[in-house]
Amino acid sequence: MLQKDRSATTSSRSITSNPQGGLDTPVQFIKGVGPRIASVFASRDIKTVRDLLTFFPRAYEDRTKINNTKDLREGMTATLSLQITGTRKIPLRNGRHLFEARCTDGAGTVSLKWFNMPRGMEARLIRGMQLIATGTVKYYQGRPEIGHPEITWNAAADALEGESRDFGRVVPVYTEIEGLPSRLLRKILWEAVNRYCGQLQEDLPPSLLGSRALPPLGEAIRAIHFPPPGEESSVKELVRFNTPAHHRMIYEEFFKFEYLVLRKRLRMEKAAAEPLGRAQGLSALDELAAALPFELTRGQRTAIKEIMDDIGSPHPMNRLIQGDVGCGKTAVALLTAAGVIAEGAQVALMAPTEILAEQHHANALKLFGGRVPALLLTGRTAQSERDKIQARLGSGEPLLLIGTHALIEDPVVFKNLAYIIIDEQHRFGVEQRRILRLKGMRKSGQKTLHAHTLVMTATPIPRTLALTVYGDLSVSTITEMPPGRSPVLTKVVRGDARVQAYEKIRSEIRAGRQAYFICPLVSDSEAEGFEHLKSAETEAERLAKEVFCEFKVGLLHGRMRADEKNSVMEGFYGGGTQILVSTTVVEVGVDVPNATVMAIEHAERFGLSQLHQLRGRVGRGGWQSYCFLFAPRRTSDTGEVRLEVLEESHDGFRIAEADLEIRGPGEFLGTRQAGDLPFKIAQLVRDREWLMRARNDAHQILKTDPDLELPEHASLKSYFLREGGAQFERLKTS
Repeated sequence: MLQKDRSATTSSRSITSNPQGGLDTPVQFIKGVGPRIASVFASRDIKTVRDLLTFFPRAYEDRTKINNTKDLREGMTATLSLQITGTRKIPLRNGRHLFEARCTDGAGTVSLKWFNMPRGMEARLIRGMQLIATGTVKYYQGRPEIGHPEITWNAAADALEGESRDFGRVVPVYTEIEGLPSRLLRKILWEAVNRYCGQLQEDLPPSLLGSRALPPLGEAIRAIHFPPPGEESSVKELVRFNTPAHHRMIYEEFFKFEYLVLRKRLRMEKAAAEPLGRAQGLSALDELAAALPFELTRGQRTAIKEIMDDIGSPHPMNRLIQGDVGCGKTAVALLTAAGVIAEGAQVALMAPTEILAEQHHANALKLFGGRVPALLLTGRTAQSERDKIQARLGSGEPLLLIGTHALIEDPVVFKNLAYIIIDEQHRFGVEQRRILRLKGMRKSGQKTLHAHTLVMTATPIPRTLALTVYGDLSVSTITEMPPGRSPVLTKVVRGDARVQAYEKIRSEIRAGRQAYFICPLVSDSEAEGFEHLKSAETEAERLAKEVFCEFKVGLLHGRMRADEKNSVMEGFYGGGTQILVSTTVVEVGVDVPNATVMAIEHAERFGLSQLHQLRGRVGRGGWQSYCFLFAPRRTSDTGEVRLEVLEESHDGFRIAEADLEIRGPGEFLGTRQAGDLPFKIAQLVRDREWLMRARNDAHQILKTDPDLELPEHASLKSYFLREGGAQFERLKTS
C-alpha cells in the first residue's frame, strides 16, 4: 500500500557526503559557480543540480551560421565574426561614458556599444582583436550597431572547430537572472548537463514512455538545453517547444500533477459523509423552487440534480459549479442548502467580501421568505449577535450561516456542519478553505464524516485549467442566462469619442438609470510611476464638478471603513446616488438592477476576466445596458487583444480561454495560489493535447493499479513515496 499523502511530507533524497556526488548536490559545487553565484541562483529558487537542470530555456537562437554585415537588418539577431579596428569612449551627460568598438568582417562595418562595461572587458577590446559578437541589430544615423553584445573571444576559424556551446549551433536563451550574464549561465549549464545528466533516473514507467514514443529523461534534458547538431533545421519547432525532448518533459509534468490530483479525488470518493437530501430535503427544495418568482433554467435544474445526487451519497461531494455572471449559481446553492437544512443539518456559505456576504444574505432572506433560518457573520457583526449565533450553532439547530473569513475564526464552532459552500473560491487561500473543511469533520461511531463541499466561481474556467487546478472536483456548468437578459453593448472609447460616451451616460441617468465608473487606483498617491492613471478619488471629484454636475456622485473603495462603504452602497441601492465611482471592489457581489452603465477607465490595464466580471454588474434589470471601455489611442498588443475580445464577445468561456492564453493561470487562481501550478515547461493552452494524454494515462494507472504494486510501476511508486506526497500537499487546491 502507498503511504498516506500527508505522511509523505519530506523527500528521502539526501545530499550525499560527497558534495559533488549527486543531483541533490548544492549548486555552488558546480564548476564555475561558488558561493556568490550560488546566492544569485538561490534568488530564483535554484539550489541544487536538479533545480538547475530543470531551469529550462524560454527560447532559442539560431547561431549555426556566421552572418555577414552586408545582410544586417533592423531588429534581427545576428552572430558576426569581427576584427576590432578602433575603440573610443563617448562622454555622457550623467558623468558616465559609452564605450564603442568599431569592427569589420571584411565586407562591412558595425559598432559594438556598452553603456555599462563588464569588469575587465575594456582591457580586452583592443585594436586587431578577433572576436565573435551576437546581439540585436539597430541602426543609428544609418549605420548598424549592437548594444551590449554577447562576446566570444576565439577567432571564428578556430572557434568553429569542434563543439561550441555559444555558436555554430542552436543556442538556448534563458530567463534573465540579475547578476548572471547569459554567457556565464550557459557555461554553468553546459557543465551541469555534461556532468550530471547521466545520473538522472526515470520516475515514469517505461511502458508509458514507449507508448508515447518519448525519449529517456537524461537525453531529453540534454537536448532541451543544448539541441544536438543537425537540429538547426527545426529551430521553429524548438521555439514552439514542439520537439520530442520538450514533449517528454511536458508530459512528465502533466502526468505527475494529474496523478496526484486524481489520486486525491479517488481518496475523497472513498471517504465517508452523511447522505442527505433524499427524503424531506428534496420536497423542501421543490416547494421553494415552485414558489420562486422566476422559472429555473435548464442549466440550473441540471446543476441542482447533480448536487443533490452527490449529497445523497455516503461519500463527500466535492463539486465546482461554474457559469457566467448572472447565470443563477447563487439560487442553485441556496436551494440545495435548503434541502440539506430540511434534514436537520447545518450549512456554511463563505464569501470573500462583506459586500458579497451581505448580498447573499439578502438573497437568502428573499428566496426563503422566512421559511429557512439564514444568519450573517462578518467582521462588522456585534459581539452580542456573535454570541447568539454561536449558541444556535452549538445547539445543533439546522440553519444557514453566511459570512466572510469570520466563519473560520476559532470561536465559530458548528455541531453538525454537513454542507460547505465557498463562493469565488479562488479568492481564498488553500489554508483558509482547509480550516473551514475541518469544521465540517465530525465523528459518528467509528467513522469520520466529512462535509459535502460546493465551490462556486463566476469566472468561467477553461477546460484545460479545470482539469489541472480543479481536477479533483466534479464540475457543473450553467451556460444559459435567465430569460429577459440582453447582452450588454460594449464599446472601446478613445480620444474625442469620450464626449459621445458621456452624453449617452447622461441620457441613461436622465431616464432614471444609474452608472458605475471604475478606476484602477484609489488615490493619486498610488500613482508614482503611473502619473497618467486616474484615481477614484480624483475622478469622483472631477465628474461631480465638471462633467455630471446635475447628478449625485458617490465614491467607494477598499480603504473606506465598513460603515462608510455600507452607507455609500445604501445610497446607490436606493437610487439616491446616480453615479458610483469605485475601484474593483464592486467586481463581485453588487447587484443593482437599475444600473445600466459600466464605464471603466484605463480598461487596457485590467485582465479580460476582470473586465467581464465588471461588465456583469450591469444588464441585471429589464433595460438595455452599456459598457464603455476607456482606453488611450495606443495600447500594447496584448491590451489591444483584450479590448477587442471583450468588445466582440459576451461568451464568458471564450473570454476565459483568451485570458488564459494571454495572462496565464494566475488570473484565475489569485496571488495567494500562485504556486498551485508549478509547471516549469508545460503550458496549459499550448500543450493541452499533452495534458489530456497525461490525464488519461494517470487515470488508467489509478484504475488498474491504484497502489502501484505492479513491478512496472516501481519507479512511479518510488517517486510518490520519495516526494510525491510533499508535492501533493503543496499543490492541492481545495
